[in-house]
Amino acid sequence: MPHISKEHISIGCNRTTHAASWGLNGLVAFGANQLIALYNPLDKHNSGIIETLPGHTDRVVCVEFIERGHEAELHDVALVSGSADKTAKIWKKNTAGDWVNSATLEGHTGAVEAVGCLRSRSIPGTTDLFATGSADGTIRIWERREADDANDEVTLLQVIECGNKYPTTLALSHLPGTKIPILACGHTDKKITIFIQQKGGQFEKAHVLQGHDNWVRSLAFATYTGSQEDATATNHTLRYGDLMLASGSQDRYIRLWKISPHQASPSSPVATKEEPSNGELTDDLLQALQENALTGENAELSTKAHLVQVDDGNSKQQFSLMFEALLMGHDDWVYSVCWERPQMKADADGKVQYTQPMRLLSASSDKSMMIWSPDPATGVWINEVRMGDIGGNSYLGFCGALFGPDGHHVLSHGANGSFHLWKNVSNDEDDNHWEPQVSISGHFKAVESVTWDPNSRFLLSASLDQTARLFAPWVRDVEGNKVTSWHEMGRPQIHGYDLKCISFVHDWQYVCGADEKVLRVFDAPKACVESLAGLTGENNMASEATSRPVAANLPALGLSNKAVFEGDVEEMTNAEEDHTALQSFSHSSSTPTGFTEIMQHPPFEEHLLQHTLWPEVEKLYGHGYEIICVEGSHDGKYIASGCKAATPDHAVIRLFDTSNWKEVKNKIAAHTLTVTRARFSHNDEWLLTVSRDRVWSLSKRVQGDADAPYQLAFKNKAHARIIWDCSWTHDDSMFATGSRDKTVKIWSQADGEWKCIATIKFEEAITAVDFAPALMDGRYLLAVGLENGQIKLIAASEQDITQWALWANVDDRLCHVGVVRSLSWRLHPAKKDVFQLASGGQDHSVRIINIQQ
Repeated sequence: MPHISKEHISIGCNRTTHAASWGLNGLVAFGANQLIALYNPLDKHNSGIIETLPGHTDRVVCVEFIERGHEAELHDVALVSGSADKTAKIWKKNTAGDWVNSATLEGHTGAVEAVGCLRSRSIPGTTDLFATGSADGTIRIWERREADDANDEVTLLQVIECGNKYPTTLALSHLPGTKIPILACGHTDKKITIFIQQKGGQFEKAHVLQGHDNWVRSLAFATYTGSQEDATATNHTLRYGDLMLASGSQDRYIRLWKISPHQASPSSPVATKEEPSNGELTDDLLQALQENALTGENAELSTKAHLVQVDDGNSKQQFSLMFEALLMGHDDWVYSVCWERPQMKADADGKVQYTQPMRLLSASSDKSMMIWSPDPATGVWINEVRMGDIGGNSYLGFCGALFGPDGHHVLSHGANGSFHLWKNVSNDEDDNHWEPQVSISGHFKAVESVTWDPNSRFLLSASLDQTARLFAPWVRDVEGNKVTSWHEMGRPQIHGYDLKCISFVHDWQYVCGADEKVLRVFDAPKACVESLAGLTGENNMASEATSRPVAANLPALGLSNKAVFEGDVEEMTNAEEDHTALQSFSHSSSTPTGFTEIMQHPPFEEHLLQHTLWPEVEKLYGHGYEIICVEGSHDGKYIASGCKAATPDHAVIRLFDTSNWKEVKNKIAAHTLTVTRARFSHNDEWLLTVSRDRVWSLSKRVQGDADAPYQLAFKNKAHARIIWDCSWTHDDSMFATGSRDKTVKIWSQADGEWKCIATIKFEEAITAVDFAPALMDGRYLLAVGLENGQIKLIAASEQDITQWALWANVDDRLCHVGVVRSLSWRLHPAKKDVFQLASGGQDHSVRIINIQQ
């Protein structure tokens, strides 16, 4: 059996606040369309996404790790995910080290929007308490218990009805000094509802915190571990063990709330209000305060200490809830708040103590992250660090941000699916010097096409997210060892239309079709070629950078990438102080130095957005509707393309001559409906096209006829449903067609006719096919992509090409979970016995797998 392994997975993070969680084990789990992707940002080899977990049938909205243990022994035991498919799932590692779906939680009638797992100094026991919030307006409380190596028992403890509002965020902890759970829930009514578990194990509404003027998007608990002496010296109102609650809202503000055991004091706002001399509240006053808190009608109480009484069946305790601080600094919606993780640190006597740093990370759609902490002298909360992007095309800012388990790293995810990793490189614990680090990125909508460059050195992908992305290996030495990892090295095209198809014309030139009537041709700039040469170790690339424009720039209101030459850079540099002159070259986020910069490491998201574009060199006109397919001949002389068509007049294949970029006179009229794919044979003698009319056609190359270089020779109504894809063998002796009728047919020429020599049936519709670029162990190898995301490998012996059979199934963890849109092979450049298959799918992912006999 062949050995099939992962080489690379690229996929963007979902655009939701709680889409990512950074566990104590160092892993980041994030929602990636319907998948959960696992990634270790602290991996010194930058290996990227480790694997993806299929299971959900709709977008994953929220993920959270379940923790258990005491102080230094706290560890991750499982992962909870919530999805728009109205379910939550629990994932855990089995004894073999594989992640398995151990339980599926059903009951919600709307999308699961929030998950809250217990966060506390000590989480003992063998069960795990967590909550899920849904768009159906309910909160469900669950208890998890491990059943066996692969399964968990999950019990529904309670359903809390939220009325005509729905929960947007949940946070779960223990009341100070107790093991009594407290649940905070942010709602679309701008309020935060506090629930506390009372005797009988049921959560009851204890108070409603008011103050925010818009939806509450994020909540986070932390336990204050500072000393009483520190608090007194800095005028803090915090005491050791107090529970801190941070809330971030769309009103642009962050609010801090303090929950502490009630201690009567002359300075307490409540204590001075008709309080008996013995420091205890009368029953009447306590009842009045509780009624006001429950109804949320008395806004005057929002700046006072609000008392709640807890009865766990053994004793009654009182706790005060009080507004602590208002953090102002963001200019747009605050999507996320996250406390720095507790650390085990040595005190002045050398004793290791559990310490909760008072540092809060926030992320906003104003394209910034901020770290807040109280001033040591005054106790006033200040913004000590601001990270992010100033200006530029960074879409809608950040959706969420996380502290790493070591406290020295922060990770944010943006609205375009990208990750931004920062590290505090200062050796001084009290100093802040944060630098960006290499992270991961990926498409955030369906990937329509993937193709290797003609020399198989890098991969290009086109997506409905309106970008074309370039993926290549980063080869370098790490601690004396040669390490290779894949990264997005460029974003040649950021368009205003959804991209549909892509094909190379020459080594550094490609043509792209989108949901528009125009084909666009792009040529690599000098900076891109030289950067790729250095990062991939392909030093011969550098010689191909001569006489190329330095870079490309996208005008602020344009769709066409304009070439930037050496002279332009010099003029822009001279004009930097003249803002008006600089605007004539580019939008304000572009800088002259960025165009000429040769990358020493894979680019960060900000660089990808601004400085890795390829200049657009030509536009090709002629089609009357949106482009569906495009293909360049192997000799680079012709481009064939087709568009959406409901009539034979528009179902023609148009050919463009690359010597003058003009359409040739005669079109190929072989179909009556949309042409879905066009493929030139490797010797360019044949042009194969397939269509929605269930017909394939072959046009033959005619030398010397400039008006009709390809003329129709054969056509055949071969399938019962639409034909999605086709492919030639490496020696052009056969071609394959794949159809929605769940069959792949192999065609070979005999007696001057192209005849079907084999029909292979599958259980799902075929959406993509591609032949391997060489024989593998004497076999022709064909990759078949299915509508359900699976990839099958079928093969036939060179001696008997009529006997095709299943050769291998690609493991589900390596496959897509949506339609496979495109497949493309290459031979491994260093290992000749290894083939690499790239695929793009409707699940937003680009994948590369290794196949070895």
